[in-house]
Amino acid sequence: MARLLIVEDNHELASLIVSAAQGRGHEARAAYTGEAALEALGPGSKWDVALVDLLLPDIRGSEVLSALRAHGIPAIAVSGVYKGDRFAQEAVQVHGARAFFAKPFELNAVMDALEEAGGVAPVPRAPPPVPEAAPPDELLDGEDLIVLEEVVPDADSGSGEASSPLHSVADTEALPVHDDGEHALPLPFQRREKVWSAAASPSAAPRGALPEWTLAGELKDTSVARLLNAYYEARHHGELKLKQGSVLKVVYFESGRIVYAASNLGQERFGRFCVRRGVLPESRLAEVAAYAKEHGLRTGEAMLRLGLMDAARRRQLLEEQVKEILWSTFTWTEGQYGFSAMRPQRADLVKLSVFPGDLVLEGVEKTETLVALRQRMPPSRRLFPTADPPYGLHELKLQGPQALLLAYADGSKTVEDLLALTDLSERQALATLRGLELLSVLEERPEAPSRRHRITFGL
Repeated sequence: MARLLIVEDNHELASLIVSAAQGRGHEARAAYTGEAALEALGPGSKWDVALVDLLLPDIRGSEVLSALRAHGIPAIAVSGVYKGDRFAQEAVQVHGARAFFAKPFELNAVMDALEEAGGVAPVPRAPPPVPEAAPPDELLDGEDLIVLEEVVPDADSGSGEASSPLHSVADTEALPVHDDGEHALPLPFQRREKVWSAAASPSAAPRGALPEWTLAGELKDTSVARLLNAYYEARHHGELKLKQGSVLKVVYFESGRIVYAASNLGQERFGRFCVRRGVLPESRLAEVAAYAKEHGLRTGEAMLRLGLMDAARRRQLLEEQVKEILWSTFTWTEGQYGFSAMRPQRADLVKLSVFPGDLVLEGVEKTETLVALRQRMPPSRRLFPTADPPYGLHELKLQGPQALLLAYADGSKTVEDLLALTDLSERQALATLRGLELLSVLEERPEAPSRRHRITFGL
């Protein structure tokens, strides 16, 4: 086990890296500024290795690297701005870093480099444990997920007294299959923690064991969009857990893209979703459920066999359902989030690959009202290009007027100025600016002079 210092000003990314380190059995702590990192090197500190972002809000990352070298602490350097062989060589040869990674990076590769630099053997990765079979009375129609012992409002009755079982996007489409042919319950809706707790000490977990859910933070301090950004910037695999009261939602990632989502709300079941979309008549919902139960199928597969949709349509609807589940969390300002390194087993899983950048832009336009957008984007605000955005501009599907609006947002113009320059409607323009801010492509900077470089997109 090693003690890791993570010096990264992106809070969500730092939190994800800390969680990944804890998942490997290490102790880890985040420092969001260079000054905080230097304070962490005070008397009595014992760090085995550090990760340092070269672009920090207060001092240069190279100064932190020099301080670490003076303390005999090996370090790995990362940057989303200073890229290329020149900066890699400078970080290693001049400032003493053991290795350099340009953002976006593969988080597992960075963790391997940290372990190597700290002289720590990689923690063996155990395969996901096979879940115990749930008692029959804890399942509904053979496809739904295990019941959490929490009170969740029933979607059909409108009552808050009845418990509602957990339901998955893949109802739901992605129940993994054991070797004996029985359907397993997708994580995390098995016999894991019924509610999460603060992160356990890494030393308490058996070496090589996969981590339990850890409480990473409060949603009031961040947003779901920024958490999606962190997974994409780290190209990470794993789960993101979102909880508000008794509502629980989980998002699964592979290489930073969303492949699966789950919710414990009854109205977000695939069958109910299809009814809302007019794909499945309400009168046939019970028939589909009975057919799925009789033949041991998921709802989507049952609808395929009954000729109610084809495979392409099912995939499209699943992707839309994933988006809807996530969009419903965009307005959450209270609740908790957590990380797990677990990945969904891919047997019988409809392979989705939802790009979070477009999902956020589309979601803001669909979910934010004009009143809310005006509150978030008052006329006097000035938005600047972020120096190290998690997305390349070529990755975002911006229409011509949206791209031009982004080009105008160089910090010299207020929101009021931008609205006067664009051909977009007020709502479209404000939604675009809000979405780009959530994607960390644009940011509002303090009036005080900053040591960051001024970036412009061309105008």
